[in-house]
Amino acid sequence: MPEISRFFSIRWSEVMFPRVTSVKYLHGYVLEITFSDRSSGRIDWRERLGKANPAGVFGPLRDPTFFAQVELWAEAGTIRWPNGADICPDVLYSAATGRPLPDFSELESVRTDS
Repeated sequence: MPEISRFFSIRWSEVMFPRVTSVKYLHGYVLEITFSDRSSGRIDWRERLGKANPAGVFGPLRDPTFFAQVELWAEAGTIRWPNGADICPDVLYSAATGRPLPDFSELESVRTDS
């Protein structure tokens, strides 16, 4: 059984990606996002939004005019839209840079095994 102390010794700064420092709407469903480590990338959301539930919080983003209203939410280090929809900055960093998200499955095991 994993030791629970391993779970509490993790520094979240070691597993969290850099935060968003700027966002620029380019066209259609494409955003250019810059992060606190100065890396940047373009993300095309067309495919992801095509799968969004029209009645859900991401539904309105399927309208390109509404999608273009994206803004930086500096306090949270991410982006958001006027309806309150926002995206985890770690997911944004992974999508923009190609760096895989951390594997938290071992942490989940530590938490549930205790």
